[in-house]
Amino acid sequence: MGQGENPDPMKDVAFTYEAANQRPFYAREETIEDFDAWLNYELERELNNRGYRNIVVREMTDALLRTVVEAELIDEIAEQFEHAREDAASKPDE
Repeated sequence: MGQGENPDPMKDVAFTYEAANQRPFYAREETIEDFDAWLNYELERELNNRGYRNIVVREMTDALLRTVVEAELIDEIAEQFEHAREDAASKPDE
């Protein structure tokens, strides 16, 4: 995008790399692999099908985090947390 041009939401990123903050996420390897696959294949494909280009992970992650907070998914997240605890408690020590 040149100086004085209006950003094109279909091609131009919402925010720069410098505007992003990286935070560590601690999760099991399988969960991270599933998340990466979903983000890079399912979500990116959907955005591509909607006509977006120059899709970057930071924007998808930002949208995901905003959705979790704004949609008030507390019950759903608490249920996933509970299921993980119950599953761990029901398995014998490895």
